[in-house]
Amino acid sequence: MADTVLQRLFKGSGTALMVRGIIAILFGILVLAVPGVTVLTLVVFFGVYAIVDGITNIAHYFSRDKRRSGWQLAGGIISVLAGIVALLWPGITALSLALVIGAWAVVLGASQIALAVDLKKTVPHWWVWLITGVVTVLFGLFVLFVPDLGLLSLLALLSAYAVLTGVLLITSGLELRKLEPKVAWSGPDDGQPAH
Repeated sequence: MADTVLQRLFKGSGTALMVRGIIAILFGILVLAVPGVTVLTLVVFFGVYAIVDGITNIAHYFSRDKRRSGWQLAGGIISVLAGIVALLWPGITALSLALVIGAWAVVLGASQIALAVDLKKTVPHWWVWLITGVVTVLFGLFVLFVPDLGLLSLLALLSAYAVLTGVLLITSGLELRKLEPKVAWSGPDDGQPAH
């Protein structure tokens, strides 16, 4: 049976990570490129970004026929839920948005750290995922502990975080793509990485 478009797009875990990285970098650039950003604009940008990132992660999880990691699915669901909360919260303030973004980052980062530890024995560059998770958690904690940053500071911090995370995801994707021709991702008992 021929692969579906989704399966072809996410056939390799490296490609899926690169897609997520590109989306993150575009989001980071967009946040700073739009003049006169308001809280509403930032809410829409963040909500759409979180939903697209989450759907990309979930789609990759379900496109794989072989062993999967529940941490990847959890991260996707967390992102989609955070995006929906941001978009459906009428009259959200900059402070409330900062708290939503901070909580999202801490929980998402924790799931990324758990995924990295899960991959430690089977993927040589697992530490890049670990760094991505740690950066995400630290970003979230900073936003949670200093939530009254103001809109401009939140914009700059969110943009820098998105670009840095995007670069780390693309780096992870490139490293994983180097392994994919060598590794036959097979069943759950073969000791291969969960994606």
